Amino acid sequence: MSALWLMLGCARDAVERSASSSESRLLPAWVFATTDGKPFSSEDAKGRSTVILFFTTYDTASQIAVGRLNSEIHTLKRRINALGVALEPPNHAVLVGVFHDSLHLAYPLLLPDPATFAGHGPFGTVDVVPTWVVLDSLGREIWRGSGVSAMTELHQVLVGLGATAEQ
Repeated sequence: MSALWLMLGCARDAVERSASSSESRLLPAWVFATTDGKPFSSEDAKGRSTVILFFTTYDTASQIAVGRLNSEIHTLKRRINALGVALEPPNHAVLVGVFHDSLHLAYPLLLPDPATFAGHGPFGTVDVVPTWVVLDSLGREIWRGSGVSAMTELHQVLVGLGATAEQ
Protein backbone atom coordinates (compact mmCIF):
# COMPACT_ATOMS: atom_id res chain seq x y z
CA MET A 1 0.00 0.00 0.00
CA SER A 2 1.64 3.22 -1.06
CA ALA A 3 1.60 6.50 0.83
CA LEU A 4 0.21 8.19 -2.28
CA TRP A 5 -2.71 5.74 -2.29
CA LEU A 6 -3.61 6.63 1.29
CA MET A 7 -3.17 10.38 0.83
CA LEU A 8 -5.48 10.40 -2.14
CA GLY A 9 -7.97 8.17 -0.37
CA CYS A 10 -8.03 10.25 2.80
CA ALA A 11 -9.18 13.37 1.03
CA ARG A 12 -12.26 11.67 -0.36
CA ASP A 13 -15.48 11.91 1.63
CA ALA A 14 -17.66 9.44 -0.21
CA VAL A 15 -20.27 7.17 1.25
CA GLU A 16 -20.47 3.80 -0.40
CA ARG A 17 -23.57 1.75 0.18
CA SER A 18 -22.88 -1.93 0.36
CA ALA A 19 -25.04 -4.98 0.55
CA SER A 20 -28.23 -4.69 2.53
CA SER A 21 -29.18 -7.44 4.98
CA SER A 22 -30.86 -9.41 2.21
CA GLU A 23 -27.79 -9.07 -0.01
CA SER A 24 -25.13 -9.76 2.62
CA ARG A 25 -22.00 -11.66 1.66
CA LEU A 26 -20.05 -14.10 3.77
CA LEU A 27 -16.42 -13.09 3.99
CA PRO A 28 -13.56 -15.56 3.84
CA ALA A 29 -11.90 -16.30 7.17
CA TRP A 30 -9.37 -13.70 8.28
CA VAL A 31 -6.68 -13.41 10.95
CA PHE A 32 -5.18 -10.07 11.92
CA ALA A 33 -2.79 -9.33 14.79
CA THR A 34 -3.15 -7.20 17.89
CA THR A 35 -0.40 -4.65 18.45
CA ASP A 36 1.32 -7.12 20.76
CA GLY A 37 1.27 -9.82 18.09
CA LYS A 38 -1.63 -11.98 19.29
CA PRO A 39 -3.96 -13.30 16.58
CA PHE A 40 -7.51 -11.98 16.31
CA SER A 41 -9.67 -13.83 13.79
CA SER A 42 -13.07 -13.77 12.15
CA GLU A 43 -14.05 -16.56 14.56
CA ASP A 44 -13.36 -14.22 17.50
CA ALA A 45 -15.81 -11.70 16.00
CA LYS A 46 -18.69 -14.13 15.44
CA GLY A 47 -21.70 -14.25 17.72
CA ARG A 48 -22.34 -10.49 17.72
CA SER A 49 -22.70 -7.77 15.17
CA THR A 50 -19.27 -6.28 14.49
CA VAL A 51 -18.18 -2.84 13.33
CA ILE A 52 -14.73 -2.81 11.73
CA LEU A 53 -13.08 0.54 11.09
CA PHE A 54 -10.19 0.65 8.62
CA PHE A 55 -8.05 3.69 9.36
CA THR A 56 -4.56 5.14 9.57
CA THR A 57 -3.05 6.80 12.63
CA TYR A 58 -1.79 9.83 10.68
CA ASP A 59 -4.97 10.80 8.85
CA THR A 60 -7.20 13.46 10.45
CA ALA A 61 -10.44 11.92 9.15
CA SER A 62 -9.37 8.54 10.56
CA GLN A 63 -8.55 10.10 13.92
CA ILE A 64 -12.05 11.61 14.06
CA ALA A 65 -13.61 8.28 13.06
CA VAL A 66 -11.70 6.33 15.70
CA GLY A 67 -12.94 8.68 18.42
CA ARG A 68 -16.50 8.73 17.13
CA LEU A 69 -16.64 4.92 17.04
CA ASN A 70 -15.44 4.85 20.64
CA SER A 71 -18.23 7.27 21.60
CA GLU A 72 -20.84 5.42 19.55
CA ILE A 73 -20.24 2.03 21.16
CA HIS A 74 -20.85 3.55 24.59
CA THR A 75 -24.40 4.56 23.57
CA LEU A 76 -25.44 1.03 22.60
CA LYS A 77 -28.01 -0.81 24.68
CA ARG A 78 -26.61 -4.19 23.67
CA ARG A 79 -23.05 -5.15 23.06
CA ILE A 80 -21.47 -5.33 19.67
CA ASN A 81 -17.91 -5.99 18.63
CA ALA A 82 -15.92 -2.98 17.53
CA LEU A 83 -12.49 -3.31 15.93
CA GLY A 84 -10.07 -0.93 14.32
CA VAL A 85 -7.70 -2.11 11.61
CA ALA A 86 -4.72 0.20 11.11
CA LEU A 87 -3.73 0.05 7.46
CA GLU A 88 -0.08 0.45 8.35
CA PRO A 89 2.94 -1.85 8.08
CA PRO A 90 3.81 -4.30 10.89
CA ASN A 91 6.69 -2.14 12.11
CA HIS A 92 4.08 0.45 13.19
CA ALA A 93 2.71 -1.88 15.89
CA VAL A 94 4.19 0.21 18.72
CA LEU A 95 2.83 3.43 17.21
CA VAL A 96 -0.65 1.89 16.82
CA GLY A 97 -0.50 0.65 20.42
CA VAL A 98 0.40 4.12 21.71
CA PHE A 99 -2.36 5.62 19.52
CA HIS A 100 -4.86 3.19 21.12
CA ASP A 101 -3.73 3.89 24.66
CA SER A 102 -3.49 7.66 24.30
CA LEU A 103 -7.09 7.84 23.03
CA HIS A 104 -8.33 5.45 25.75
CA LEU A 105 -10.15 3.33 23.18
CA ALA A 106 -12.54 0.66 24.45
CA TYR A 107 -11.97 -1.58 21.44
CA PRO A 108 -8.87 -3.31 20.07
CA LEU A 109 -6.75 -2.00 17.22
CA LEU A 110 -5.37 -4.62 14.86
CA LEU A 111 -2.76 -4.78 12.14
CA PRO A 112 -3.87 -6.35 8.85
CA ASP A 113 -2.46 -9.44 7.23
CA PRO A 114 -0.20 -8.80 4.20
CA ALA A 115 -3.01 -9.48 1.70
CA THR A 116 -5.34 -6.95 3.33
CA PHE A 117 -2.53 -4.40 3.58
CA ALA A 118 -1.93 -4.87 -0.16
CA GLY A 119 -5.66 -4.47 -0.94
CA HIS A 120 -6.33 -8.12 -1.78
CA GLY A 121 -7.62 -9.47 1.52
CA PRO A 122 -11.00 -10.84 2.58
CA PHE A 123 -12.50 -7.34 2.79
CA GLY A 124 -11.53 -6.53 -0.78
CA THR A 125 -10.04 -3.21 -1.70
CA VAL A 126 -10.21 -0.57 1.00
CA ASP A 127 -9.15 2.47 -1.00
CA VAL A 128 -10.43 5.20 1.33
CA VAL A 129 -9.78 5.75 5.01
CA PRO A 130 -11.75 5.74 7.14
CA THR A 131 -13.86 2.86 5.85
CA TRP A 132 -16.50 1.19 8.01
CA VAL A 133 -17.66 -2.41 7.56
CA VAL A 134 -20.52 -3.94 9.55
CA LEU A 135 -20.74 -7.71 9.91
CA ASP A 136 -23.72 -9.61 11.24
CA SER A 137 -23.32 -12.23 13.97
CA LEU A 138 -22.47 -14.88 11.36
CA GLY A 139 -19.63 -12.84 9.85
CA ARG A 140 -21.48 -11.64 6.76
CA GLU A 141 -20.82 -8.11 5.52
CA ILE A 142 -24.11 -6.23 5.68
CA TRP A 143 -22.96 -2.63 5.20
CA ARG A 144 -19.93 -0.61 4.13
CA GLY A 145 -19.36 3.12 4.15
CA SER A 146 -16.40 5.43 3.63
CA GLY A 147 -15.50 8.79 5.08
CA VAL A 148 -16.44 10.56 8.29
CA SER A 149 -19.85 11.40 6.84
CA ALA A 150 -20.69 7.68 6.83
CA MET A 151 -20.92 7.80 10.64
CA THR A 152 -24.51 9.02 10.42
CA GLU A 153 -25.47 6.12 8.19
CA LEU A 154 -23.53 3.72 10.44
CA HIS A 155 -25.64 4.88 13.37
CA GLN A 156 -28.80 4.10 11.38
CA VAL A 157 -27.45 0.63 10.54
CA LEU A 158 -26.88 0.01 14.24
CA VAL A 159 -30.41 1.21 15.01
CA GLY A 160 -31.66 -1.25 12.39
CA LEU A 161 -29.78 -4.04 14.11
CA GLY A 162 -31.45 -3.07 17.39
CA ALA A 163 -28.12 -2.24 18.95
CA THR A 164 -28.72 1.34 20.01
CA ALA A 165 -30.86 2.90 22.68
CA GLU A 166 -32.60 5.10 20.10
CA GLN A 167 -35.31 3.11 18.36
